[in-house]
Amino acid sequence: MGKFTEFIEKHIAPMANKLGRNKYVVALQNSFFAMIPFITVGSLALVLISPPADYTVMDPGIARTLMQGWQAFADFTGPTFNFINAVTMNLLAFWIAMGMGLNLAKQHKMTPHMPVLITTMSFLIWATMNPEGSLTFDYLGGTGLFVALVASIVSFELYRMLAEKKVGHIDLSGAGVPPALADSLGNLVPVIIIFVLFGVVGQILMGITGSPIPELMTLVMSPLMGLVDSIGGIIFLAVLVMILWWFGIHDSVITGPLDVFLMNNYSANMAAFTAGTAAVALPYIVNEPFWWTFMTIGGSGATLGLAFLAMTSKSKQIKTIGRLGVVPALFNINEPLIFGLPIMYNPTLLIPFIVAMPLNGVITYVCMATGLVNKSFAYGGWNMPAPISAFIATLDWRAIVLTIVLIVIDMVVYLPFFKVYEKQKLAEEAGSVQE
Repeated sequence: MGKFTEFIEKHIAPMANKLGRNKYVVALQNSFFAMIPFITVGSLALVLISPPADYTVMDPGIARTLMQGWQAFADFTGPTFNFINAVTMNLLAFWIAMGMGLNLAKQHKMTPHMPVLITTMSFLIWATMNPEGSLTFDYLGGTGLFVALVASIVSFELYRMLAEKKVGHIDLSGAGVPPALADSLGNLVPVIIIFVLFGVVGQILMGITGSPIPELMTLVMSPLMGLVDSIGGIIFLAVLVMILWWFGIHDSVITGPLDVFLMNNYSANMAAFTAGTAAVALPYIVNEPFWWTFMTIGGSGATLGLAFLAMTSKSKQIKTIGRLGVVPALFNINEPLIFGLPIMYNPTLLIPFIVAMPLNGVITYVCMATGLVNKSFAYGGWNMPAPISAFIATLDWRAIVLTIVLIVIDMVVYLPFFKVYEKQKLAEEAGSVQE
């Protein structure tokens, strides 16, 4: 354990911390964080107009009446909720491009309006170009996320460099021009350079490949997407996240960059479901709701089961932490357990902390791959209690059963290590009393 800890602290932790502070990773994280309420609303809008069963083939009874009422509600509210879903999820990459411009500008203490417009319009140039010469709006959602990320970073850095070097700068200071107008007109030449460059590069790439740039970028990223959407990818990523968390490095260091892949897969599943694909036949298994609903039950490390164990502990300290931490854990917030038990730097709880979350992922992956449970196509939010979020994600009652089974499995995984730790704490408390 000593050599392992030394290796992590000396080699892995510095790289992870450096990645966590990377301005592009931070900007991407903050952009997705800002989108969480809108993604949740868009997902719930789809769920509300998607009854999980066809009442016309059901036997008379309460279930049929419930589904018939749900369908009537869906028919009445469909146009409105479809629109809400479209402007949130079908424009996801568009909003992320805006967010990248805003957050990168904040990091460089720049006036944000020009960077936001430049990153957004640069993305639109690449995302809407079509080899036939017409505009396409098929890649403004999740399928355009990779383009949004690359276009935002490249266009922002080009603009920052040209503006700082005052390339073609038009000085309007002292002319009584409002600051926002002076900034935009003063940097007219950099804007022209960037947009022409993006247009030319886009035309060249489409001329060579014959495909829209989003399709080309998806093809380039397909090996990584295949890795993420696999059992091996689940195990590798989850174990890496848990090891770093145990050393005090927040899970967002990995899940931040990973969000691009998870949200791409999630958006593709939502689009396929909306188009009529059965929930068991959606293209991807591993996506945003898969990770946050089925893998991280109770927070990173799948610690809800541990919270239940702690609540009933014979140790006063552990029992107090368990009672304080169980309610937040229901909403996937486990900092009271991470720092209170503690789990971090606690060698006794290291193994179950690393094992529980990837185990949840593998079990869920097998259930979805074999059709035992619907694949995820909606997202109730990372902090919604797992059984509720699981139903929202899949519209499948079996997903509720699955999450309950996973919580029990997590408790079993933690139990022997928890008992060892509990014994240590009881000995400490007995010693304190004797003193």
